[in-house]
Amino acid sequence: MSPLDYAVLLCSLLGIAAYGTWRARGRRDLSAYLKGDRTLGWAAIGLSVMATQASAITFLSTPGQGYESGLGFVQIYSACRSR
Repeated sequence: MSPLDYAVLLCSLLGIAAYGTWRARGRRDLSAYLKGDRTLGWAAIGLSVMATQASAITFLSTPGQGYESGLGFVQIYSACRSR
């Protein structure tokens, strides 16, 4: 990796940490953090759960499986998750 790559990576990590610190200012309650301060709707929570299920392993293995056997499995995966 070049020095520019390291600089971009470092700036990204620092930016994410700074944004998280800014958004969490004044909040000291773990319950509010874990439950989203009870302001999140069911759709946001559902999308969060669905995104979590599409883990890094799934993301990295999909191209290989698609190359090996075609992308028909994506329709099955999506249909099973929407029930």
